[in-house]
Amino acid sequence: KLAYEISYLYENNKNEILKLFNCPSHNFIFTSSASEANNLALKGIAFMYQNRGKHIISAKNEHPSILETLKQLESFGFDVTYLDVNESGVIDIEQLKTTIRKDTILVSLMAANNETGAINPIKQIIEVIKNYPKIYLHVDAVQAVGKIDLDYKDIDLFTISAHKIHGLKGEGGLAIKNNIKLFPLICGGGQQDGFRSGTIDYANAFCLTKAVSNAFKNRRNSGEIAKINKIIYDYLINNADEYAINSKMVDVNPYILNFSLKRKKASVVVEALSNNNICVSTKSSCHSKSNNESYVIYEQTKDHLLSSNSIRLSFSHLNSVEEANYFVQILDKIIKEIKQ
Repeated sequence: KLAYEISYLYENNKNEILKLFNCPSHNFIFTSSASEANNLALKGIAFMYQNRGKHIISAKNEHPSILETLKQLESFGFDVTYLDVNESGVIDIEQLKTTIRKDTILVSLMAANNETGAINPIKQIIEVIKNYPKIYLHVDAVQAVGKIDLDYKDIDLFTISAHKIHGLKGEGGLAIKNNIKLFPLICGGGQQDGFRSGTIDYANAFCLTKAVSNAFKNRRNSGEIAKINKIIYDYLINNADEYAINSKMVDVNPYILNFSLKRKKASVVVEALSNNNICVSTKSSCHSKSNNESYVIYEQTKDHLLSSNSIRLSFSHLNSVEEANYFVQILDKIIKEIKQ
């Protein structure tokens, strides 16, 4: 009886997540992370539909879990085209159109960049892909949930993560339209409709559902986030001799603000900020163990100095205008005190 009740609750939670995203024609697969979900989306489509073609389109500033998966697929004989991004970190629709081939089976583009917040024109991308019924669109929506508006129901597959919306680490998920099949990465007892076998972590599934629900509720604080972002943005732009802003004001996720230091070392400034109880990062934690240069910033700026000296700020509904003013005050003090 208990097993039946848990299974019933699990199905209810899955349906609740799809309801929150307004995706009645989708299925949902619970995973251990967004990285696993991205791997399942890309490899699942590639291996299942390779008889149609082996060409995939993505972008040069995608998340490492996308780029590394695509590298692996290239070793299996798939051909990948990586779109350029402009100075705002956004792909060009016209380049996407000219890149599509007869053997293209998948386009994978993130909704909002994890380092700069740059928002891709997903609505326009959807309109392009609609003209090619044999091409599926995957969207890494990790930085979009509860932060920017997306027509999720029109996306073939999209990935989410729990800890980016104040959920538990070790939770992610992949939403997939019901008419799409995936080659499973994990085979076994056929759990989760055969897409991901293995004993389901029911507790994590329940927690992810709650995190998604809270994320959409917290959208009401987006106006406050915009104020916080603007306070810091205005300070940076008024001190252009010291800073270069990598997060543009147009088509950007206000929850992320990225800038580069022109005269000081980012690592020194980050440490000084930390000593003042301000936590920031030099780039995404997802590839912080790699070299000091951010490939995301380089693809956008084509400047090695800026891409190796960037600082990334992340905001949430828990932050305040007072904290933004404090950050500006402390940063300005640090910049004036550091001698380099």
